[in-house]
Amino acid sequence: MMTDQSEPALDPFPFDHRTAARDSVLGLAVGDAFGAQHFVPENLPALAKRQLPPAPWPWTDDTEMACSIFAVLRSRGTVDQWELAHSFAHRHDFDRGYGAAMNRLLRLVREGGSWGKLAAGLFDGQGSWGNGAAMRVAPLGAWFAVDPREAAWQAARSAEVTHAHPEAVAGAVAVAVAAAHAARSRGQHLTPQDLLSSVLELTPASTVREGVAEAQALLDHPHVQLAAHRLGNGRQVSAMDTVPFTLWCAARHLDDFEAALWATASAGGDVDTTCAIVGGILAARLGRHGIPHRWLEATESLPKWLEADRPGNDLNRHNIGKTQPIKHPKAIPVPQLTWTPGQWQRIRLGIASQAMEEKWNVYLDGDRMFWHRSWTGHCIFEVAVEQTAHGWRPTGAWVESDRGTYQRGTNEAESLFLHILLDQYFAKGERTDLRERHQRLSFEA
Repeated sequence: MMTDQSEPALDPFPFDHRTAARDSVLGLAVGDAFGAQHFVPENLPALAKRQLPPAPWPWTDDTEMACSIFAVLRSRGTVDQWELAHSFAHRHDFDRGYGAAMNRLLRLVREGGSWGKLAAGLFDGQGSWGNGAAMRVAPLGAWFAVDPREAAWQAARSAEVTHAHPEAVAGAVAVAVAAAHAARSRGQHLTPQDLLSSVLELTPASTVREGVAEAQALLDHPHVQLAAHRLGNGRQVSAMDTVPFTLWCAARHLDDFEAALWATASAGGDVDTTCAIVGGILAARLGRHGIPHRWLEATESLPKWLEADRPGNDLNRHNIGKTQPIKHPKAIPVPQLTWTPGQWQRIRLGIASQAMEEKWNVYLDGDRMFWHRSWTGHCIFEVAVEQTAHGWRPTGAWVESDRGTYQRGTNEAESLFLHILLDQYFAKGERTDLRERHQRLSFEA
């Protein structure tokens, strides 16, 4: 039996969402690649003795899609569904083990098809309830560890790009929330019961959630085969028979990456995916130093296009391109809102336009947020922010009132427009009532 006998090590540095997400990608890739070795007949005798197969271990579609999620989050700070769908499609390698339905969907997206219509139309209009949305999502949970509710919402958006069935969405939410709590617990004690309780709190009503509840009830039972018999092992390639078992395995081995992967693989089934999910969750907690070195060395490197060692950074006036200050600022009523920790994380990252149709560059500078037109660099809005006991909120707002720069409306109209922008980019989408009020004011003017 080839194992590392040293105690699992937690990373010594303070929690950082970019590092946690990158580590989760690494752990997911190692789990995926290790699990995939169980489908190589020549490896089976060694694996039965818990001996590691010879390197290299190639990873599969699980890792390829997780890398796209990480890349989009690093670039956008949020799940941009169009960008994610097209990253999946253009990074798609047919030989990585995708299912037939996903191969077809991604090919059609590359050819100009609508990802939303294609995903919703799978399996006679039910959408896919497969485990593909759950297998790739752990790094997203680590990214939004500061706010598990944000992680749950973003995970649902990431699932909808390819897996429209509510069970697949629930599976992605459950894994993301588990990874978020795993990452939040770095260097701290976390019990198996607490981990699964947090998952149950945010996973929508579904067969997946019922399975997680049963997994929690089985935590005192040490036998993997019993857990797999009751919960499934991914053999049906569905979210329902994959996610509860993987969360049981992760919860039972929170501080031992190696033991978790051997236990997960011993149940058989869809081993690359079950091991990818468990590896992604545990690496979010343990960091890359919690992954055995020999396993990391054996695993195929992450794709070069990902630039995994480039962490990304928050935007500021020096790295966002041309900027010009407000020439004639006038105060407007302050939008009444408070940002959640996840929304504030997105605000700190900022917005950098990446195409001609993207109109805004946004960044923080101290306690001020600046909104610049992307094509001219003119600052249109400036927002003062402060932290309160309930979260960050805006405390002051100003609009450009130089007529040669910006054709502003009334104070009320500009305040509403700013509120619409803040919701559109940093909350959960634009509010129809605000847009309608703004349109009425613009028409009356």
